Amino acid sequence: MKSIIVYCSKTGTTERVAQAVQRGLGGSADMLRLDLNPIGLQQTYCPAFTIDLEVYDLIFLGGWTMVMRVHPFMACYIRECENLENKIVAGFFTGAAPFSRSHVRADFEALLERRGARPFNFHYTTTLFGLALTKARLRRAEDFARAVLKAYQQTGGAG
Repeated sequence: MKSIIVYCSKTGTTERVAQAVQRGLGGSADMLRLDLNPIGLQQTYCPAFTIDLEVYDLIFLGGWTMVMRVHPFMACYIRECENLENKIVAGFFTGAAPFSRSHVRADFEALLERRGARPFNFHYTTTLFGLALTKARLRRAEDFARAVLKAYQQTGGAG
């Protein structure tokens, strides 16, 4: 089974969660950090995303939230990336507001379903009022990844 973690991170918080997800997967997942170069974003809001997801069985997408939704950059990636159709996708997001969790999850799942992808699981790490990522929060991200992997293996991706 081949898996990939695709994420965007501005301050490093989501990157640390992505690294925890990778540890939870036993360190075997490919990782791709999307470039958030402001010049690139100004020149073209929805750049062409060229990584081909066809070769991956399990995809993790992560980013931070904005106004209780998936950040526009990650939303753009979901809309534009290649070969997301029929793929099994788990999401992990960071945000300051704990009450955003259900809104972000609904937005994420709707974005995936419009692309014909299969939402598999979701994790939200609260960073309320700029609280540092604690070891416990990062451990929960690792546990999330282990649980996704276990469920995927038990169901053959049908869950």
